[in-house]
Amino acid sequence: MELLNKIEDLLQVLASNVVKYRKQLGLTQEELAFKAEIDRTYIGYIENAKQNISIEKLCAIASALKVDISDLLKREVQTDLAKEPETGNGAIQMFNLIYPSLQMLQDLANKNGINDIFQDNGGKLLQVLLITGLSDLPGREGNDAIDEDGNEYELKSINVALTKNFSTHHHMNPTIIAKYRKVDWIFAVYRGIEILEIHKLTPTDLEPYYTKWETKWHNDGGKDINNPKIPLKYVRQVGTQLYESDGTGKIKRINLKEK
Repeated sequence: MELLNKIEDLLQVLASNVVKYRKQLGLTQEELAFKAEIDRTYIGYIENAKQNISIEKLCAIASALKVDISDLLKREVQTDLAKEPETGNGAIQMFNLIYPSLQMLQDLANKNGINDIFQDNGGKLLQVLLITGLSDLPGREGNDAIDEDGNEYELKSINVALTKNFSTHHHMNPTIIAKYRKVDWIFAVYRGIEILEIHKLTPTDLEPYYTKWETKWHNDGGKDINNPKIPLKYVRQVGTQLYESDGTGKIKRINLKEK
């Protein structure tokens, strides 16, 4: 009976984690099943803790969710103590241990035109630039990056652990929209600081939003729109996927011209 309880507990933990990571990615059960090459009903049984799972299928689901197998089997500790920040000498020793690596990362960022990896998503922007080969355009109002042929791009990112919508501009108006209409957009999807996907949308892909925003601006008497959103679901459905993580956290270069 004790062994049974342990198995049932493990299935509950697995079910909870699969649901959590699937929802973070904005996937339906059908979409997860397709990515993992597993029947949808099987995913349903797993998410309801009604199905034992083979190592092979566990690996497939972890890969589709872009997490490690251990993440699917990890029980979250929800205690007040666990929520408290780590302080004291232990935290200082940890900081001193990782700081040289952070400084190396900042040195790499400096070479790519990013002065602070902790400001304005600098560390995330660096990953996008390294993967795509784009160069940063600091201080631009409307477009963020440029390729070797002089083509400019607008860059956007989200953390799927927090939101499913991309922010745009806090003062959306026809002037900004006119700039946006001339460039492709690069949408980067993160979980925390780990990049999961990169998608590209063209001006034609985004025209429904440009038209809607322009219409709203005129209907509101020329009042700027505060940060209208573009859903991740739309980006995935309409855009071209340029990059997908292999779940290891390591990144690789892509040829943007071939995408």
